[in-house]
Amino acid sequence: MAASAEAIFDASTATMNDKNNTTDDNTTATTTTTNINVTSLPRDEVAVILDPPRKGCSVDFIEQLCKYAPQRILYMSCDPATQARDIKLILNITEDGYSIDHVHPFDLFPQTRHIECLAVLEKK
Repeated sequence: MAASAEAIFDASTATMNDKNNTTDDNTTATTTTTNINVTSLPRDEVAVILDPPRKGCSVDFIEQLCKYAPQRILYMSCDPATQARDIKLILNITEDGYSIDHVHPFDLFPQTRHIECLAVLEKK
């Protein structure tokens, strides 16, 4: 599903595209678009994957995410400082809602100070 992060949990709908590849007879299949209200998805089966820019997530988005309360949050970040800030906010907003399952750094840029860091938060 695709939508702006600030609007994905509101009353509007996100768009899910089904793109088909070229068929065997070299004709191109059509693309269908379906509107789905994200909040109607079963929270206990949903994992939200976050990969925000270096500045991290907005407070508005984090509040909406916590209100939706998916089963799992996978947060990939290129700035561990903003990731820690955002996770602290998630844990404070939800109180007993989430625990940090694990955090794993990835050194994708050897011999630089930059790392990617994956944090997995699990609903209690």
